[in-house]
Amino acid sequence: MKTRICFLYLIIYIGIILFSTSCENEIPYTPAHSEPQLIMNALLDAGETENYVYLNLSGIHGLSHVEEATVNLYVNGQLIEKAEELPPLKPIGSLDMVYDPNAPLNNLPEIAKRKKFRITTVLAPGDDIRLEATAENGKYHTTADVTVPYPVNPIHVDTCLASLREYNGWGTYRQYKVTLQDRPGEKNYYRLDIRNDITTYGQYDNYKDTIVYSRETEVINREDVILTDGNPSSSEDDEDDFFGTYIENKYNVFTDGRFSGTTCTLKVYTKLYNYDNSGLYNITRRSRSIIVRLLSISEAEFRYLKALNTLESGNYEEALMEPIIIPSNVKGGLGFVGISSETRMTMQLPDEIIDNENLPPYTQ
Repeated sequence: MKTRICFLYLIIYIGIILFSTSCENEIPYTPAHSEPQLIMNALLDAGETENYVYLNLSGIHGLSHVEEATVNLYVNGQLIEKAEELPPLKPIGSLDMVYDPNAPLNNLPEIAKRKKFRITTVLAPGDDIRLEATAENGKYHTTADVTVPYPVNPIHVDTCLASLREYNGWGTYRQYKVTLQDRPGEKNYYRLDIRNDITTYGQYDNYKDTIVYSRETEVINREDVILTDGNPSSSEDDEDDFFGTYIENKYNVFTDGRFSGTTCTLKVYTKLYNYDNSGLYNITRRSRSIIVRLLSISEAEFRYLKALNTLESGNYEEALMEPIIIPSNVKGGLGFVGISSETRMTMQLPDEIIDNENLPPYTQ
């Protein structure tokens, strides 16, 4: 026993010596791309009259913004548009900042200082698209090439109110059953997007009549076999069983692997959004519309959004899971450019009229 203990101490001692030696001779880490690179990001929608392209510079210690840049759009090999540069975002933290166009750019995070460009050319299915960005008087030059996918046939949407289990009981939600026909003879990639657009009419500060527009896009997809990749759950409480491995499909992307060439029906939910978070007083009316969009996307965009699902998940553990590589299709720099073709259905809900005649001011 005494011999074993001495041998164990000898192993520990040798390990300490080797560890100390390796620390003293540590080789400095030098990334392959220590120089900043131009980052170009854009998720374009075919058929839209406005699309946006964002530019940043990469760096070892974080992002930095671009001082001067241009973005050109080529369609089928022809220069079609020089994108319009938009002014930087204003800080958002109070209604004063939202409504005052002259609010100072203080405490603005670096990501909000990124260059933003607007494209107004309407893109069509089958178009070959190239985005070309040049920055800092030609020091940086990037390009990205994508082809506009073809949309699916019109979708069918059924809705109703349904009860869902919550952490503290049961709640009422809006259920959607979205039926689509897969495009035959090819491998297809899709994304489901549901927008609850809310317009609130009321008053702000000194009884100024004000209209506030808001958009909610959260989708609850835990019961759907396709959107959960064969792992449906009847309650959010069940996600605790998958801690460290369960990754929520936040971007609602999926393939036709389970219904190739046929139809499928997705079952999802959204909140009712009956509460008010507009910050207005004396609200008189609220208007709501629901837009259900089924987007056809490329395989590259599918993989890009899948990677973002993982990175943005609270269950992603770097120590337990494989490292995530964000796909990039930008040549000469970093970033991702994707484009989708949509099929949509719009539902306009009845306006909610609020009678404030018998209420004192600032009670809504």
